[in-house]
Amino acid sequence: MCLRYGFEINGQFSECVCGKQNGADHALSCSTGGYTILRHNEIRDTLADIITHAGYKGVEIEKVLQPVNPDDYPRSVNTAPDARSDVYAIGLWRGLQGAHVDVAVFHPTAPSYRGKDPKSLYKMNESRKKRDYQQRIRESERGAFTPFVMATSGGAGPEAERLIKKLASRISTKHKDKYAEVINFLRTRIRFCLLRSTLVSLRGTRKKFTTPLPIAMCDFND
Repeated sequence: MCLRYGFEINGQFSECVCGKQNGADHALSCSTGGYTILRHNEIRDTLADIITHAGYKGVEIEKVLQPVNPDDYPRSVNTAPDARSDVYAIGLWRGLQGAHVDVAVFHPTAPSYRGKDPKSLYKMNESRKKRDYQQRIRESERGAFTPFVMATSGGAGPEAERLIKKLASRISTKHKDKYAEVINFLRTRIRFCLLRSTLVSLRGTRKKFTTPLPIAMCDFND
C-alpha cells in the first residue's frame, strides 16, 4: 500500500551500506546485497513452474542462445556469446516453435522514472527487452520472444498479461477448471511472489558478514 501510493515506510535505516541515503525507492533499486537479482529470479522460477503445470514441453530456465556474429545485428541487439533467455518452452505460442520469455521488474517511482506515465513505463521496458533479444531469437533461434515486465507495485505489462491469459486458458482447458478462477489464481500467485521478494528488498540486510571459522580449525582445548 505504501509503495503504491508513495507513503513513507517506517523502520528503515537512514543510510544504505552502499553509502547512499536509504528509502523505499533506493532499497528497491540498489544492487548491493543481490536483492534485485533475487526478485527477478523469484518471478522467473514461478513463471517456469506455471508453464510446466500448463503442460508445455521442454521447459528450461536460463537457456543459452545460439552463438551469432555481432556484425549481422544492430548494436542495440545483445549478441553476447553467453546471452540467455529466462524461461524457454516449446509450443507456447505456435505448434513446435520454441518460445523465449525474459523477465524484467522495475520500480515505477525510482528517480529515473519520476514524472512519466506509469503505462508508458511498461511499454518502455518491454521495448528495451525486445531491442535486446527479439531479432536475435527470431533469426537465429526461429523462436518467439515475450518480455514479461512487472512493476514492484504489482502491475504487469501488456505482454505479461497476454502470457498470463494464455496460460490460464491452457490450464483451464486441461484441468477443466473455470477460466476466471484460474486467471485470478495465477495473478495472485505471481503478485504474492513479487510481494515477498519486494519485502525482502525493503527489510533485508545488505551488510557483509565475516565468514565464520571452519569448525575443523577450532581449538576446543584452548
